Amino acid sequence: MDRFPALRLILRYGRIGSGILALLITAAVSAYLWSWLGAWALLPAPVVLVVSYYLLKSYVEIVQIVSEMAH
Repeated sequence: MDRFPALRLILRYGRIGSGILALLITAAVSAYLWSWLGAWALLPAPVVLVVSYYLLKSYVEIVQIVSEMAH
């Protein structure tokens, strides 16, 4: 693992990073939709938050599985 600092970073901060990125993605989608929908743009925000967190966290879990197999 010493040869792969990016993997070590993903494994150490992956879950918190997934949460932060999910919040940023949700904010970006809401800001994009705000010009078209106004306050209704906040309606899909929980769905975007859950889906983006799930996808990002699954990436971290795949990296963890692969690194455990390679180790």
